Amino acid sequence: MSKVEAVIIEGAGGPEVLSLGTLELAEPGPGEVRVEVAAAGLNRADLLQRMGLYPAPPGVPPQVPGLELAGAIVALGEGVEGWSVGERVMALTAGGAMAREANVPAGQLLPWPEGLPAAEAAAIPEAFLTAFDALILQGALRAGETLYLNALGSGVGTAAVQLASRAGATVLASSRSPEKIEAARPLGLAAGRAPGEGLAAWVRERTGGRGAEVVLDLVGASQLSETQRCLAPRGRWLLVGLLGGARAELDLGRLLAARITLTGTVLRSRPGEEKAALVQAFAAQALPGFAEGRLRPVLAGTLPMERVGEAHARLAGGGIFGKLVLTW
Repeated sequence: MSKVEAVIIEGAGGPEVLSLGTLELAEPGPGEVRVEVAAAGLNRADLLQRMGLYPAPPGVPPQVPGLELAGAIVALGEGVEGWSVGERVMALTAGGAMAREANVPAGQLLPWPEGLPAAEAAAIPEAFLTAFDALILQGALRAGETLYLNALGSGVGTAAVQLASRAGATVLASSRSPEKIEAARPLGLAAGRAPGEGLAAWVRERTGGRGAEVVLDLVGASQLSETQRCLAPRGRWLLVGLLGGARAELDLGRLLAARITLTGTVLRSRPGEEKAALVQAFAAQALPGFAEGRLRPVLAGTLPMERVGEAHARLAGGGIFGKLVLTW
């Protein structure tokens, strides 16, 4: 065991329950690596964990948040192959990323793209893997199709616009902020507008009356009916987030008649082997996009780790475009 500095959740509550403290960290186990963390991305799951609404899964420090990081390998556990001490990596974690050091399953590591600063590298794993898994692996988004997504300004939203555009799809999106819509155009957004009345008609007008073949839904309940009407017959509806709540009425008749596929998906609680398979697919199919300059994380801001409470408050307040990242 060794002691490392970490963000500690002292109890369920607001940002005031966050502080810097000490974590007792075990040596990396079989198949794990120890990473010295340079930066860690902030996600809404961290806010929910701080509030006591989303406990960490077994095997990770329950009081230390953080689902993604960038840093350098400092130790290898038994049986780890293909990685070496000193190598710069990004990683997807189930928690514990907001510490000076973290143990990570080797299968959840990605090479840190050349030329990216630590804050940008740390903003990649959770947002881009979530969007890639939903759109490309589960949604089977293809060139020539149309994607509609809501919550455009989120980390997953900004990643999804880029991944879909790179795949040859037309991207339509909604946001209450005209500034976010304009900011997303260089990422590959074809058109955007505010959610609400007339949204589905707007999507159909933009698609020759068909609707969108794929919908990436990050909002859920509050926009459920309008989101459903945006779909083309035999459309694929990927439910990834619940920013607008978890309960609403669904028109099952429309779902049946249009032969729509509705898929709910979450990343954090998946078994390690599933995460490793996703990481491998992303590394092969999407990671080259960062070297090509066609993919790049969007940062809303970078703060030192001691200002983690401020970062939580900013994310909870909304209005940001892209991701907040905390650095050591």
